[in-house]
Amino acid sequence: MPAIRMHCGAMRIAQRNIVICLVVAVLSLPGFSAWAESGRVLEGLGVLSRLEAGMVALAEQTLPAVVNISPYVPPSPSIARQGELKKRATNAGAGVIIDGEKGYVVTNSHVVRKAEKVTITLYGGEELVGNTLGYDEDTDLAVIKIETEKSLPAVKLGNSSELKVGQFAIAIGNPYGLNDTFTFGIISGLNRENINISQYEDFIQTDASINPGNSGGPLFNIKGEVIGINTAIINYAQGIGFAIPSNTVKFVTRQLIENGEVKRGWMGVGIDFISDELKRKSKYKKVKGVVVNSVFDGQPAAKAGIKVGDIILKIAGSRVDSPSKMIRLIGSITPGQTVSVDILRDGKVKTLTVLLAKRFEGPVQIAKLNPEKPRPLGFTVQGLDEDIRKLFNLANINGLVVTEVQPDGAAQLGGLQRGDVITAVNGRRISQKKDLDSVLESKSESQPLFLLIVRMKETIRLTLQNAVGPLSPEGPAKP
Repeated sequence: MPAIRMHCGAMRIAQRNIVICLVVAVLSLPGFSAWAESGRVLEGLGVLSRLEAGMVALAEQTLPAVVNISPYVPPSPSIARQGELKKRATNAGAGVIIDGEKGYVVTNSHVVRKAEKVTITLYGGEELVGNTLGYDEDTDLAVIKIETEKSLPAVKLGNSSELKVGQFAIAIGNPYGLNDTFTFGIISGLNRENINISQYEDFIQTDASINPGNSGGPLFNIKGEVIGINTAIINYAQGIGFAIPSNTVKFVTRQLIENGEVKRGWMGVGIDFISDELKRKSKYKKVKGVVVNSVFDGQPAAKAGIKVGDIILKIAGSRVDSPSKMIRLIGSITPGQTVSVDILRDGKVKTLTVLLAKRFEGPVQIAKLNPEKPRPLGFTVQGLDEDIRKLFNLANINGLVVTEVQPDGAAQLGGLQRGDVITAVNGRRISQKKDLDSVLESKSESQPLFLLIVRMKETIRLTLQNAVGPLSPEGPAKP
């Protein structure tokens, strides 16, 4: 995987303007001066002239709506109140005004760095103060409100779902401190994911020159509509930049302005790619979807009847061909909405209705425990003594805490995680190691293991099979 970084780092390679290359190629042709007056050449130059005039007009239209964002410094730092200099932005970047009447600016969250205030420099050099209304690190987006009573120039957010590879794209930003830089290229790719930049990845790829300082700046179409917010580049790669699609920007900015945060749907399942082994066992070798490897007890999926082993094919009519796609689909729906979920179970397609809840939050607490010898299914456990109960806040829970999960083992493939508390196995309550040993000794090698566990105060049902082989190098995802 190529190294990825935000635009605030160094980048030395610049992309040549495709239009200039075309003009130079025409002017370099042998005998150009002799036949330049021919109708065909004049017609070609006319097309280039109209394109050039269009680009100039587009620059004049869009540049006033693009701003520079830099750290906020109080007017009189020597008499600033204690703590006023804290939580300031640490890196300069760009932003674009999407509402001139209210002064709303959209940028990258890594540009504001959770700062409460930033300095906004308008086109022409005027400096104003901006207050961060909210930021969403999952998509790397933030919204700033400029402190001003006057109306500001703004641009419209376009429809990124209509984009096609090969369309023209224009990026504006402040690379290396060169304010109001306008670059031109094409859309090189769509729906780019697994770039490891953010949680919800569905990037536009472009070869329009993007460099450090372009972070948070807009990507335009030739109509002057914002089709994306520039967010990242690949180190030392020429002409490879990424932008967050405008439809994602619309969803996130609307919630940040209204709520100060983004509320996303939650189903309560663990999902992963369909393994090759599972496909070999199934009659549907060409099935595209994701497999459910865990179900959170009492959560929307469990209430709707989704089970471990189901293959999710569609969400609200949209095909699901990867865990990332499903996470984006569920995350783009607000809690409280009902969605249809098409699943494949026992060779039959079923449609279930799921009422989405608010996305589950909270990290798994991991402790440095003393592991025992790994069990056949690839996990180790430890009893809950007083210290462990305090560490994991498990005062009223009885069971065994998972201390280790072997990579690519049946436990990992089934969704078991270090820090989970096993409370029941195959319907039998578990409070001591001997209880678990008894269940394991009595089951056959081919029989699955049905676990009831507690994870972050949530009850989850898991099924462990004796199959081996990784489902995904990235592990399970949880929409």
